[in-house]
Amino acid sequence: MNKAALLPVLLVFLAGAPVFAKKDPPRPFRLPAVVTLNGAQVPAGIYELTLETQGSGVRVTLLKDGRFVATAPGVWVKTGIKYSEDEALFRVDPEGSRSLIEIRFAGAARAIVFDDTNATVHYSALRH
Repeated sequence: MNKAALLPVLLVFLAGAPVFAKKDPPRPFRLPAVVTLNGAQVPAGIYELTLETQGSGVRVTLLKDGRFVATAPGVWVKTGIKYSEDEALFRVDPEGSRSLIEIRFAGAARAIVFDDTNATVHYSALRH
């Protein structure tokens, strides 16, 4: 087989190959309260947080002592504010529980926002 015949085969092979996600090294992340993440109840504590990013999408996984605790899909969102420390943003649910809706990282001007299709958002507008 000559080189000219191999080129189309190689192009078809590469076009069908999956795009791999970028996996960041694990980092410690503290949750100050019990939260719900993607339906899983996660106790307060320090966790090993891993991120697998593909484009603007990201999969967050929490491990405790090397054991799986929870995982959730999210998206990277530019915030325009560089955070001074890691932060977890919660939503207080009607029954009083807390759902993790955003993770912010020290030194970054972006955050991970978790998609919650069950959330009810209330908007308010002030009249002038």
